[in-house]
Amino acid sequence: MNTFRFGRRFQRFFPTSLLISLATLSSARVCVGQADAHATTHQYVISVQNLKLARKGRAAFEKGSQLLDKGDTLGSIAYLEHAIEENPEHYMAYYDLGVAHFRSAQQPKAEQAFQKAIDLTKGNFAPPQVGLGAILCQKANFPEALPLLERALDLEPGSAIGKYYLGWAQFGLNRLIEAERTLEQALLRDANFAQAYFLLARIHYRQHNLPAMLKDLECYLKLEPRKQQVRSLAEQVKREMAQDTSVFATARP
Repeated sequence: MNTFRFGRRFQRFFPTSLLISLATLSSARVCVGQADAHATTHQYVISVQNLKLARKGRAAFEKGSQLLDKGDTLGSIAYLEHAIEENPEHYMAYYDLGVAHFRSAQQPKAEQAFQKAIDLTKGNFAPPQVGLGAILCQKANFPEALPLLERALDLEPGSAIGKYYLGWAQFGLNRLIEAERTLEQALLRDANFAQAYFLLARIHYRQHNLPAMLKDLECYLKLEPRKQQVRSLAEQVKREMAQDTSVFATARP
């Protein structure tokens, strides 16, 4: 296949925005408190700190967290900030505040909140590291995102969202085989992870593997059937494959 033609045909269908999902990072909140079977107490947060959180800022944090879960992102921010005022060591409030700012496209504020949660837990709490890694991927700062996401997955090896962003960082560094393997692991943990299929399609596009790319796009469309731009891309891939088959069929030795 002509490499130039391949890239020219499909590049316009691959906006980076399709890799970015606010809901994707928000879903990372689900993993909070779900410790890996091999995790130790030190890998998360010491019990003394948890006792402090139970006494200070609890009501405001719970209200803010509930609003965030219900999709009232802007409403949650004031409560989470109040929880932090009452207890400046409330790492969970900082993490949820980071998610709220991320959803609101306030990336600098989200980055600060995630970093504060990381500092308070001395790097022993995975979700804010995933959140910060996601922002670094959005900024195409893959060299910094990679070790941060690897550390998060050391803490929570079963995190599909962590695997997704690690795969994105590896993809950004052109470590395609590693990225492909990482995303396959993410899909083993969550077979309904649409963005992971789309990122796999980007990897197979870069590898010039049209059959695998088409399969990825079809899996994505089963989960996101209204994405017309992706459907158009899948149709273009089918036409390209048919054209290549025709060329081989008419070729003479």
